Amino acid sequence: MDTYLYDVANEHNCYITQNKTKASKSFVMETDDMYYINIDVSRIKTSAEKKVYLAHELGHCISGTTYTINHSKLYRGSAEYKADYRAAQLLMPINDLRDCICKGITERYDLAEYFNVTEKFVERALYIYGNKGLLENLEFTL
Repeated sequence: MDTYLYDVANEHNCYITQNKTKASKSFVMETDDMYYINIDVSRIKTSAEKKVYLAHELGHCISGTTYTINHSKLYRGSAEYKADYRAAQLLMPINDLRDCICKGITERYDLAEYFNVTEKFVERALYIYGNKGLLENLEFTL
């Protein structure tokens, strides 16, 4: 696992644990100006998947979009989108992605391998970057 994500966690007052849970593979909680991220590594198959889950939870911390089940579905959807956007910025910075595309690395599986993330995450990052107009002027089809 890249130590980079742990450095980001420290910068944003995030404490990371790796405990088994029944609820989900990962989650974040906020209390007393501190974030607690848990990654259940027993339920995660690859280093790329672990990296994506950690970056997503960090995305919640960075964007300040933690929530509870009492929040509206609309708020939760917005929070997930913002967390994914921050995760994309961490794992697939737009300038690095643009460089890959300009070099002809455009297949999702090739991008996933290059950035050591999951193909599903590549799809999400491309969708978000596309919505934000950050992939304009590139020879690339979403």
